[in-house]
Amino acid sequence: MLEISKISKMLNGVLYGDDKLKIKGPCGIQDGKKNYLTYLKNKKYLKYLSTTKASAILVDRETIESVKSYKKTIITVENPSLSFIKYLEFHNNNQKQKSGISKLSIIDKTTKIGKKIFIGNNVVIGKNCKIGDSVKIYSNVVIEDNCSINNNSILKSNVVIKNNTIIGKSCIIKSGAVIGDSGFGLVTENNVHHLIPHLGKVIIHDNVLIGSNCTIDRSTLDDTIIGKGTKFDNLVQIGHNVKIGENCVICAQVGIGGSTNIGNNVIIGGQTGIIDHINISNNVMIGPKSFIIKSIKSNSYLSGNPARNHRDRLKHDILIQKLPDIYKKIAK
Repeated sequence: MLEISKISKMLNGVLYGDDKLKIKGPCGIQDGKKNYLTYLKNKKYLKYLSTTKASAILVDRETIESVKSYKKTIITVENPSLSFIKYLEFHNNNQKQKSGISKLSIIDKTTKIGKKIFIGNNVVIGKNCKIGDSVKIYSNVVIEDNCSINNNSILKSNVVIKNNTIIGKSCIIKSGAVIGDSGFGLVTENNVHHLIPHLGKVIIHDNVLIGSNCTIDRSTLDDTIIGKGTKFDNLVQIGHNVKIGENCVICAQVGIGGSTNIGNNVIIGGQTGIIDHINISNNVMIGPKSFIIKSIKSNSYLSGNPARNHRDRLKHDILIQKLPDIYKKIAK
């Protein structure tokens, strides 16, 4: 439990109400729980304030007058959603503090281990690796030779990191992800498919999230690169030599073909397929279940199969729905 005044100070907020109130943890606003903290995402949720059992609420500074009458302890902040995320991270870290190295792990003597490390059962770390400070590596993770895992990164259970991979600071790699295995490159002669060796590496920059069961392939000679702040959902496939910029969002079941370049702030909807060797510029948005077969200019919004301008596609779909009636009129 933590006094609300300390939470307010941590979030750079202004406190109204009982500054001695002790908070057990976070809760949702619709039901809520006594002695728990929730937040007001926007004014649509004001209707829940009369019924929620939450004892304390995060609101923005413009909303304070609308919530004072509900007799709750209130913290005003600039952005309630971001402040609530910060509190959730603090609460989660306090609940799951782990440290130490399991006796059941296997770590090569040439590997350098930082401070405040947690390494779980059955972890295997190869030769000449560098594991930074405050890294957490959960059970059954395999890290091959010459890898670097930088400060504050987390590798969940059953992650596989292939040799020469570099993972930046404060990254999260969720369970089942495979980073740095060989790409899918073939040369065919006389109906025989010959695999191309892949000698490059994968570089993941700081603050990247890789979801469960994602795969990121190493390149043939150059590097596969994921820019800082980019977030992957589960089940994403990244081909060899792909370069993804900063602060991108890639949703579940996206597949990106080899040697494709993706700029900064790109959002890719779920189940989208992107062919190899194309360029997707900055600030592009791609709708779910799209098929990208050519390069995209910056600030575009595309959707469909094949993908095209989203507004044009909607117009085309409406016309297609009207075709039977148009045909009947023409026939008459």
